Parts: sequence; C-alpha cells; structure tokens
Amino acid sequence: MFSKLSSEQISDFLPFFKSKPKFALFANAAKFQVEERIPNHPCDFYYLETSNSKYFYVFRHDNIPDICRPILMIGSDHSVNENDVIHGLEQIKSVEPDLGNIDMLIAPTAVSLPARKFFVHHYNREDYNNPCYNFHIPSTARQEIQENVDKITLPSDFSIGSTRLSDSEVVNSTWKFATPETVLQMKEIIQRLPTSCIHHKDKPVAFEMIGLHGQLNHQFTFPEYRNRGFGGMIENTIVSKCFKEGIQVVKSIELANDEVLKRSRSHPLWEIITDDNGDELVFDYTHYH
Repeated sequence: MFSKLSSEQISDFLPFFKSKPKFALFANAAKFQVEERIPNHPCDFYYLETSNSKYFYVFRHDNIPDICRPILMIGSDHSVNENDVIHGLEQIKSVEPDLGNIDMLIAPTAVSLPARKFFVHHYNREDYNNPCYNFHIPSTARQEIQENVDKITLPSDFSIGSTRLSDSEVVNSTWKFATPETVLQMKEIIQRLPTSCIHHKDKPVAFEMIGLHGQLNHQFTFPEYRNRGFGGMIENTIVSKCFKEGIQVVKSIELANDEVLKRSRSHPLWEIITDDNGDELVFDYTHYH
C-alpha cells in the first residue's frame, strides 16, 4: 500500500518517529511541516507498507528563488527489500516532477543503494556519496545540558546568544557547501530555527546552526578564537534550545572524520544511532550535481 500522508497522518506518525532514534530526522521534518516552520521548504511525506516493512519517503521542496535544491530522505522500520524501495520511488516519480532534480539523498546504506540505482537508471544522475554515523542526545540528558549552559562564562567583550540575520553573509562564507545563492537559505534558517553564536565586539566568532531536517550542523569557530572552549559552549547552547522546542537532537559525522568520531564516541552524552538489533547504522548523504 502506497500513499501520500495528510497533515493529520503526519502528526499521528510523529510519536513513532520520536520513539526511534534512527527516525530522529523524520521526527524533526514532521514537526517542522505540521508547524509550517519553514515555509520555503515544505515537505511531502509518502508511506509504503509491505508485508515485511514500513517505508517513509520525505521529499523536501526548495521554493527559494533562483535555486532548486530538493532533498529526499528515505527510511525503513525493519528489513529492506530493494524492489520495495524502488517501487515507492516509482510512485513518487509519477506525481513529483522535481524528483529528478534532488540535490541530496539521505538514507541508511541498505536503502540508499537501490535508491541510487533508481536515480542512475531514470535520470542518469551522477552522485557523490558521503557516508556518516548519526549521533543523538536522549531527552534524559536535558537537565545536564542546561547545567552546562548555566555554567558558561565569557569575558565582558564577548556575548553568547543567537546568530543574527546580519551575520548571514559571514556564516554562509564559512560553509563548505555554500554558493552565493545559499545565503537565502541561511537567512531562513537563522530566522526560523534555533542557532547559537558567540559574538566578540559585535562580530560573530563561533556559531552552530540547525539544518533543514533539524540536524546540528555547520559548527565553526574562526581560527584566531579556537582552543577556548567555544565549540562546547555553542553546542550546549543550541542543544538546550532544541530540547526546549521539542526538536530531536541529532548530528552526522563523516566516517572519514576519525578525530571527531573518536570524540563523539567517548562523549558522555552523545550516543551513536543503531538499528533495532543494536548494530551501528551508516547513513549515506548522497550529493547530486
């Protein structure tokens, strides 16, 4: 059975998404959609139920002028069948004219492999895959995070708060995936999602953002301000904001980033996301150009 979910059905699935860390990004996407949080990036949710599994497809539109960067996210609650994944994509293809224009595909490897074959076969899309582990902080850590935030102290000419709209150009210039057009997306994120930023004499020197699916991303500290603990301060601050707003706390770390992976694995609060058997899940972030 394949169907497009209504707003009411998306709301009904929200507790299910929240109950499973591997669906944390789906929970955030559903929350943002129900709340109409990001009007220039609405999501369509599609659902495929088979005898062995339930599949969810989230197609995020990009309505910002001058760019078209849709994002597709796919997940499965149990085992994955290649033909099922492709069947769902074929159904979406029949109703979504921008499916072939996706900028990114996000899915666990078992799901992304048949999906990537689909895009090669139907659209001849070349891709660059960036495998990651996803980590999350459970809500039970909320009090400890807030205690960390309450302990933050800075010199008098520094302040910590939110990224300002006037900081958009600076933030965009430090993002490795940035283009001149992505500053428009950056402005929408700053206006509508939690951010964290340390300013020095009115200049942003360290910041962290939330991506369109609610994942922590783009943590950056200018070189001359590093080794002062600013990274931990802004991360604790933005995580605290996410907890207060009911956003699932999740971040992605590239498999190739050994140093950050090591720190995250040993961190007392961050937990790696696993499947139902306790095996670590690899999430493929596949970029299309």
